[in-house]
Amino acid sequence: MKAFWKNLTMAFGLVLVLTSIVGASEVTEHDIQQGKSIYERSCLICHGESGKGDGPAAFYNAAFSAPRARDFTVGNFKFRSTVSGSLPLDEDIFRTITNGIPGTMPSFSGLSSEQRWQVVAYIKTFYGGFQEEIPEVIKLAGLPILSAAESVRRGKILFQDMDCHSCHGRQGRGDGKVALAGELHDSRDLPISPNDLTNPTGWKNGATASDVVRTLFTGLDGTPMPSYESQLIGHEDDAWHLANYLLSLSGQN
Repeated sequence: MKAFWKNLTMAFGLVLVLTSIVGASEVTEHDIQQGKSIYERSCLICHGESGKGDGPAAFYNAAFSAPRARDFTVGNFKFRSTVSGSLPLDEDIFRTITNGIPGTMPSFSGLSSEQRWQVVAYIKTFYGGFQEEIPEVIKLAGLPILSAAESVRRGKILFQDMDCHSCHGRQGRGDGKVALAGELHDSRDLPISPNDLTNPTGWKNGATASDVVRTLFTGLDGTPMPSYESQLIGHEDDAWHLANYLLSLSGQN
């Protein structure tokens, strides 16, 4: 029961974000300059002085090369609550800065909230589209479904029916036939490997059921991971069942 209310709370938060466009807060030049100062101290080493993902650590430290640091200048963001091909909300960038990306990028929750928002403001200066585009948020209805044997069973069937195993493998270890054939590349034509879903530290966009549902709906732009919004709209229960199965592979529910 405790887990249900936890999922319910997270889902309401998810629905709130996904069904309302949050206007950007008023940003001053001071905020941008403060964000630049923090970026140069903490982010430049991976993302580069010009935000192209070409910082020294991106090339000289193998741990930072898979995946390569994000190129902010092309407006292509993986972790969003917006439709595939759309820019992220400010809140999406803030969430990534706050939480970090397991195995790739540290959490910067040690910065104050104000400082993190200032970094968001500065990151957005690398791509002019932020001044023109209104991000299109995904719309999600329904309530979370508590992970249980029947839900996991149904999710496993969906995993096969939706051909997720072609990349992630029958057991979710990232060893599907497409992956093994070396056919997967990111938007920069660099080789990329699908996530090993059995590794509890490998959930880069969050490891709660609501995080996984968000990822299923948005996809991960710049990677071969597509959005499944068209298949799941109107079938939100399926999204929760699939999320419950995916998390069960790493023992997280």
